[in-house]
Formats: sequence, structure tokens, C-alpha cells
Amino acid sequence: MSQPGPAAELAVLLARYDEDAWVAIANRGLLRRARKDLEALPVSLVDPPPDAAQAGVEVAVGDRIVRFGGSGPAEATCSCPSTIPCQHIITAGLWLAASAADTTGEEPASREDAVDAASGLHAELMGLDAAALTAYAGLPGYRWAHQLLDDADSPPTVTRDGYLSVGFASPSLTLRYLGGGVDAVMLDQQVAQPERYRVAAVLAWQRAHGLVLPPPPAPRRTAVPPSESALSRTESRARLRATVARLLCDTVAIGVSHLSPAIHDRLVTAATWAQGVEYHRLALVLRRLADHVDLLLARSALADDLVLLDDVALAHALVCALEASAAVGPEPPGLVGRARTSYDAVRSLDLVGLGGRPWRTESGYHGLTCLFWSPSRQRFLTWTDTRPDTLAGFDPRARWQQPAPWKGLATPATAAGRRLTLTHAQVSADGRLSGVESTSAAVTATDSDDFIGTLPAVTTWAELGEMRATALSDPRDPAAAWTVLRPTRTAAAGWDAARQTLTWPLIDENGRLLVVEVPWSRLHAHVITRIEALGDRLPDGAFVIARVQRSRGHLLAEPLSLVLPDRAINPVDALHFDQGPTRATSPLVTRLLSAGTPDRVDDDPQDRPTTGVPVPLADLRALVEQEAQRGCSATAAGQVHDRLERAHTALRGIGLTVFTPPDPTLAPAETLLRSHYLLQQVERALG
Repeated sequence: MSQPGPAAELAVLLARYDEDAWVAIANRGLLRRARKDLEALPVSLVDPPPDAAQAGVEVAVGDRIVRFGGSGPAEATCSCPSTIPCQHIITAGLWLAASAADTTGEEPASREDAVDAASGLHAELMGLDAAALTAYAGLPGYRWAHQLLDDADSPPTVTRDGYLSVGFASPSLTLRYLGGGVDAVMLDQQVAQPERYRVAAVLAWQRAHGLVLPPPPAPRRTAVPPSESALSRTESRARLRATVARLLCDTVAIGVSHLSPAIHDRLVTAATWAQGVEYHRLALVLRRLADHVDLLLARSALADDLVLLDDVALAHALVCALEASAAVGPEPPGLVGRARTSYDAVRSLDLVGLGGRPWRTESGYHGLTCLFWSPSRQRFLTWTDTRPDTLAGFDPRARWQQPAPWKGLATPATAAGRRLTLTHAQVSADGRLSGVESTSAAVTATDSDDFIGTLPAVTTWAELGEMRATALSDPRDPAAAWTVLRPTRTAAAGWDAARQTLTWPLIDENGRLLVVEVPWSRLHAHVITRIEALGDRLPDGAFVIARVQRSRGHLLAEPLSLVLPDRAINPVDALHFDQGPTRATSPLVTRLLSAGTPDRVDDDPQDRPTTGVPVPLADLRALVEQEAQRGCSATAAGQVHDRLERAHTALRGIGLTVFTPPDPTLAPAETLLRSHYLLQQVERALG
């Protein structure tokens, strides 16, 4: 079939589209229907009238007319009523792409040829300058795209195969370029103002290949008359930082063991203020401090003034980091944080289910958390259903067998040990999956070899220390605590009666121990029974899925499930729910239940002994805690300084040179907070 020039050029462009590119235009279902239409409906090229004012290519698909511009199907229109890319557009595109091969009579290009062809596309993107991008998206759009790349924690991923691809992590978005100019860059999902993301993709591609276009000029700011002036967000943030720093120092000066309701009110006010100026991380920390002070004021047995001191030191370090960052430019997103309710839309997300665990917290909530691993994103993700424990009718253990949050998945239990593909998922920055009804799941069974091959196993526990050695002021990523452990062998589980905790040693290939701990709870009765029955008989090659966290310098693990070898179906053994090879009974659990032993809560452990750290470090902690508990407002500044200086000197004497002499110009409370935060960092590193 002979085609006019524009049609031939368009056919060459469309011949580059693979299945993923067509799916990015619409969806997989429309692509299937389009292929059926290609076989059932007559498709032909429409000759343009001689007096046509606009260039373009029109294709008749049955009784519908599809019109393509120079950018290809991304901006194509159809005579049908659909307001989004329809199956007729896909059908016409497939027909044109096939006609290109029919016309030339050539076989489809090899992978090497496709990569070579992409060099022309690379040259097109590299040839776009700031003027062209500004003309396309406008100056605000060009400025926005620059800022998106500058704020990203890591650069977007770029790949070159038969076409060019740019992937953003937040929001999760993939853009593809197959030719046709910047307005032909395809997005794999609908977003507001797509032209801004297209420009960002071009800039990201150029930066990845050594070309950085000049930043746009700063926006003009109209002067505000003094009578109409108000505090800007920058000024409000500066005042907040100063206010919170004073508040935290006052907390230590008064003494964390005998705080007043006024401190609680000031913390609540500061948390609200921090949320208003979008200091999300600081607002979260301040709310946690206010809740803990509330427990202390109520004389609750759940309160711990030393845990409060740890959090006060962390909050103070965060304020100092924000202050230092604001002095040189905008605060980095990692320090500012994101709203907890912020989710990014993901068009398609591949997962493998790793099991679930029921839990209860000291703050009065209980729920079920299911864990997933995403091979494409190389990270753990979680879905959680939680309720107040005063709400009748909700049982975290029963929730495992109740309807799942997503269409296509029967229950949370059916996700364990299987592959899932979520469509239109919602994912937060800290790895939480939303249970929105618009998400659907396709579930596929898998065997042990296939399943195990997707998991990132850790075989030596020394790797865990490196993985967990992050700064206390780094953003929290709860999902990052989950780990796939591959022990060489295990020892029999034991019961710590003093702490009401089951301990299960895992031994790596170097003979090093990692202790798995399960605190007593009625929700944990089943997993305690299962681990007792396992003892030292873990199957060879089995993986242990566990949450590994650092507490007071020690690594502790909490079990979730086992991944067993040589299983044709469902290799995951969910320890909290599955029965295992035999229905075991535990005299220990029976005794604890009959005695009415109270539950221990599942919050992060903070009551671990501080053994295993150098004596001078333990001495410094004792000194700081003593001064902070009783308060230092009535203590002479020089006295606190001299005590800390002697403690720091002793630590430098054993090689911990980070403990420099305290600044004598600082107030005693601030000196204590700085020393305590440094102490926490060193304890974490030494673990």
C-alpha cells in the first residue's frame, strides 16, 4: 500500500511503539479490543480534501474517523463521543504501524537496530533549549519542572531501548518519547498539567547526559504595602524554629520528670503551627512529644521520661538542621517531610505478598499489617487496616480472612506467597499502600524458585548493621525496617520470664547471632506456638521475613513469616496465621493464657539494656539523663559544662573523637540536648 508523505512519516513513528507504549496511551483492555477491531473492522486511509487547511493524517476505522497530528497518538482525536484516547485511536495506530512494515517488506528491526534508531530520538531531546521548552509550557511550567528535579532526593531513571524512557519516583510516573516533538512525550497516567511533566522529562534526560539548561529567572514579587503586610511562610517558619528551640530547652531546664500542663499546651500549639507552615516532620515529632507529656501528667504506667528525653533531643536536632538549612537556601524535602495523607497514583505496581501480622499499640489502636515486596521498585510496601481498640466488631486476627481492600483479591491471606499486579494503586512516600476501591489486583500463583529469586536476601548479620546505621534525624521509613534473612541455622527458642518475651536466635554463615523477639500478647499466642515448635529445625534454604530495628545500640528482629524452598504453590508460611505442618500446642502459651498474663504492646522497644557499649559512653548517658530528669534551671552553667567536658574528654580518650569539648557559650539545657543527640548517634553506630 502506497502512502502519502505525512502518513509514511507517521507510520515510521508508530512502528516504534511496543505493547507498554500502547498501554501507556490508554490501558491494556483497550489495546485488546483494538486488536480485535483491527481484525473485524475495515480500516483505510482517508484522502484529505485538496483545500485542507491543516496538515494531518486521517484514518477511517469502521464508521469512525481518527485524526493524527504530527505528535502521533498522544494528541490524536476521534469522531466517537469518547473524551479520552479510545480503542479507535489505538486501532488506527496499530494499522498504520503494520502498514509501514508491509510497505517496506522488511522484517521487524532487531534489538540492536532499535537501540541505534533511538539515537535520533536522543538527539532530538538534546537539541531542545530553554526557549523551546518555555514556549511549550510557559515560564511557570519551565520553572516548575526545574524545581521538581532540584527537590528530588534522587534523579529520575532514564533508559534507552527502542525509545527513550524517563521514570520519576515521586510521583510514580513514567514518560516515553518515540518521536514527534516535546508534545508527543507520553505519560503512563493522567496528571494535571502534563506539559510540565513533559518538560521535566526532557530536562531529566538532558541532565543524565551532561547537559544542564540554565535555571529560569526568579519570579517577580510585588511589594506589599506595610498596612497590608503579613508574615510570609519563611518568616513564620523562622519564628517557629526559634520558639520550638526555646520550648525544648525549657523542657530539659524544668526537668523531664516533673513537667507542667503548660509545657503540654505549648507543644500542642507548636505542633499545630508546624503543620500550618508545612514542617510535616517537625509537627509529627511535636505531636508525639505532647502525647507523651500527657501520659506523664496522668501518671500513666506507659509513660517513660527517658524515652521522652530521647525524642526531645531528636526534635532539637531536627530544629537545628532546619535552621542551618534555611540559612543557606530552601530546606531540603527530607527535613521538611510530607503530609502523611499524601499518596501518589501508580498506574501499575508489581508485588509479591510476604504475609501479615496483627498488632496493638499503647496508644489504644489495633490492626492488621500486610507486607509486600516490589521487585521493580526494590522496596518493601505495607497495607494496614487499623481501628481504635474500643471499637466493637473488629478483630485483627479475623481480618486476615475477611474481604481484601482491592478488587480481584479475595482476602489478605490470599496475597501471601503470590504475585500481584495492582492497577491504579495509591502509594505514600513512606511505603504505605492505600486501600482505595479504585485499585484492582491481578493475582498469580508462583513456586518457591520463582518467588525466592525476587527477594533481596541478607546472609550475614554484619550487613544489617550497615543497613540500619542511619542518622536519627533522617526521615523515618517504617517499611525499610523489613528484611529478608537467610540464616545458616537456628537455635531453640527460649522464654525470658523477666521481660515476658520469646527469644529465637538466628545464626548466620559467620556464626553471628541475631535474636528474634516476640513480646507476649494474646495476638502473638499463635506465632509463639509456631516458633516454639520450629525450634532448631528450620528447613535448609528457608528465609525468615522479619522487621529488624536498632534499640539502644542493639539489633533486634521481629518475625513475620517464612519463605520455604521446594514448594510448587505458595512458598510463604505466615507464622502469625498458618498452622504449619502439624497443629502444635504450647504449654507456655496455655499457662500464660490461664494465668491472665497482661499483654505487652507492640510499639518500638525502648527498654533494652545498654550493655555492650563502652563504659565512658554509659557514664555520659547516666550524667545527661540525671541532669535532664531533675532539671538544670537551678544549676550553674559552668557546673553542667564542666561535668560534660570531663565526660567528653574520657570518650575522646578511647577514640570517640566526635565528642568535642562542649560550647561554653550555650545554655546548660541546650548543651545537654546536643550531647544527648550525639550520644544516641554513637550508640546507634556502635550497634
